[in-house]
Amino acid sequence: MYSAAFFRRFVLILLVGSLALPLFSQSARTTGSVPDFDEFVAFEYTIDDLAENVAAGEVADIPKDRYMILDGIVSSRQLISPQENDYFGILELSSGDWKNGEELFMYRCYVQLIGPGFAGTIPEPRSRTSSPNEIPLHSHILLIGRYLGYGEDQQGNRFPVLEAVDFRVLQQ
Repeated sequence: MYSAAFFRRFVLILLVGSLALPLFSQSARTTGSVPDFDEFVAFEYTIDDLAENVAAGEVADIPKDRYMILDGIVSSRQLISPQENDYFGILELSSGDWKNGEELFMYRCYVQLIGPGFAGTIPEPRSRTSSPNEIPLHSHILLIGRYLGYGEDQQGNRFPVLEAVDFRVLQQ
């Protein structure tokens, strides 16, 4: 009689509604923010901030127990395991910033896409078919992830590594 999609939408509406009730009941709130937002989201970080902190060795204060919301350009993709149950891919996200209007600084981080929810986001090498949830190369994406630590390339440059929770392609 009712489809699974109907029930998912219904549950989502109930969940969002139940989360919103406490916000309406606290009319004296001046900030208008979700209670304890800073406890689970580190909204203040960008790819630039993470890359600079990691390069400088200032990693102790980067939270591993909070989500980060980052945006960047997909500059490379690598598929490690295409099997849906063991899916594992890596995105390189890049960002840039002009300093004093003269010099462009580029920043990067690597994002691990792990699990069946990310299957098909990176195409298999030499594949001519695209998946509807593929993350195109050079696209601008919004990412929710958690900081795992940092890696180091052959030249000794350090870069942040995150595990993706979810993403949205903003512009292809």
